[in-house]
Amino acid sequence: MFRFTDRRFGFQPEKMRHTEDVRKLCGVLALLSGCALFAGAQVTVIDSGSTNIPGMRMTIEPSSHQANVERKDGSKQRVKLSKEICDRVVQDLEAAGPLNELPVAHCMKSVSFGKSIFIEYKGVRTPDLSCQQADARAAALKKDAEEILSAAPSSNAVKRF
Repeated sequence: MFRFTDRRFGFQPEKMRHTEDVRKLCGVLALLSGCALFAGAQVTVIDSGSTNIPGMRMTIEPSSHQANVERKDGSKQRVKLSKEICDRVVQDLEAAGPLNELPVAHCMKSVSFGKSIFIEYKGVRTPDLSCQQADARAAALKKDAEEILSAAPSSNAVKRF
């Protein structure tokens, strides 16, 4: 009776297992290296929202010029961003230095309608950017955040993905 495990027919299970293991290892390494490259460039813009407007979190993938929008009401969508804004926000974040060392600007806010805006990059978060910013680096980041947030359609037009 013919069996595929028979060495007479050139089938060598040991070599197959070895080749398959090497392929799996290469696949895992490629995936991890891609994640490591991507993790450093991921940018998240957070709008806390207010009484009448649900907040949202936009996670930006600068290399693909796309953002995942997650609203506090649970709706999600993916939006396309311009290459210019993606490039500019990464440049402004790199130029700003450590985000947690940016000067904090305080302002009066309504208890009901006040909101906060933050940017997270490389595991560090900016101070609240919603107030008027005297520091040029923080002002540039505020402008970037507002432009990015405006790219998300209003919550009543959100489609689930």
